[in-house]
Amino acid sequence: MSTPSTTTPMSQRDKNRARTRRDIETAALEMFETQGYHATTVDQITRLAGCSNATFFRHFRSKEDVLFANDDAAARELARFVDERVDRAHTLGALAEPFAAYATSLLVEATSDAQRLTRLVMTTPDLEARSLRMRLKWEHAVSRTLASESDSDRTSFDDVLLASLAVSCLSTALWRWQEVDISDDVGTLTKAAFESAVRLGSR
Repeated sequence: MSTPSTTTPMSQRDKNRARTRRDIETAALEMFETQGYHATTVDQITRLAGCSNATFFRHFRSKEDVLFANDDAAARELARFVDERVDRAHTLGALAEPFAAYATSLLVEATSDAQRLTRLVMTTPDLEARSLRMRLKWEHAVSRTLASESDSDRTSFDDVLLASLAVSCLSTALWRWQEVDISDDVGTLTKAAFESAVRLGSR
């Protein structure tokens, strides 16, 4: 899944590369949905996208990377939202707003296929390991950001725990958002997940 671009205007060459990348992503998503992730091959994706295998591998290392190519950038973006939050407290409630804003920017503004992509990632057993690695990247990025606010070179137990709880709220919101019958936006669901976690923790 792609992250929103904040760079200068692209050249025509860059636009062509971006268009090819989107064509590959669209074709891959269609194939994954119609015949399953495991059964889909790179050959099938490239035929549908109208490009060569060589072109595919210039953009992605594997078919899995079509869904996770920007996971490092996504983790950095989440850390940026946390770092720029208004409420500087190290509490779960203080992280609700930046996490909701992150989810909205990453999953709604980035691509109209975001909900379909999220559904695929969260319901495909073959992608569980990669999904877990992405979640750990989120947790590490957030815990390091929290540690830096305490002028510490090392993350503390509380930093790691708070980051893990916040990412769990986001993951729960995404799980709910990807369901077909959901009309609520992902930002609203993320805030609701944080509110529920805070309420459950106070019992």
